[in-house]
Amino acid sequence: EKYRILSRVTSSSLELMNPIKADSNPMTLYVGKQAVLQCLLTGSSPMEVVWHKDNIAISSEGNYVMKCEKNKYSLHIKSLELTDQGVYLCKASNSVGTATFTTELKVIKKPSFVKTIEPASAAVNDPLRLECQVDEDTGVTVTWTRDGKKVHLSLECKMSFEDKVAVVEIPKSKLKDSGKYVCTATNEAGSSSCEAMVTVQGKILKMIFPLAFKKTCVIDLRLILSFKA
Repeated sequence: EKYRILSRVTSSSLELMNPIKADSNPMTLYVGKQAVLQCLLTGSSPMEVVWHKDNIAISSEGNYVMKCEKNKYSLHIKSLELTDQGVYLCKASNSVGTATFTTELKVIKKPSFVKTIEPASAAVNDPLRLECQVDEDTGVTVTWTRDGKKVHLSLECKMSFEDKVAVVEIPKSKLKDSGKYVCTATNEAGSSSCEAMVTVQGKILKMIFPLAFKKTCVIDLRLILSFKA
């Protein structure tokens, strides 16, 4: 919608055109990225435009750069940090009144592991399960490797990532499943990894027939010689 204030006494006016980002739609960006908040304004001069973050006026310095091109007013945040998250307000004023535009900025950080993979061991044909958890899943993709080679989803290896929990399940483990497993979680803000060693061993066969041991008898034979006188 447009915001318009008109004076009936003079020809002064102030109008906030449709902003690039609607008030009802939060802007979601990642740590380290650049954010640009902008709106279109038309009005009689002199017109004052002030940007606020969480009801505190901000100035064009440090990480903030404010620009004006014709009737386009914008706030540039050069490199987003978590502290840049909040509600931003553009307030325009002239002799006939004030118009405002508000939008919410959500800043997403890279995922970090709150639960890492634990070392595991299993016997051949036994099930094997590896699990870890991250604190952020917005835009996150998860990959697994074993000894540097990517682990792929298959009938022999089930993989999932739900509710911030990443899981690898091997229904029947094999000797080749041994190795160093690394889980990497990535989004546009960066990536984090955790790792653990997995050992799969062959089963010990049950002894059906006991081994028979032969007793060795040592017989000491003595030769007795008799001499006649």
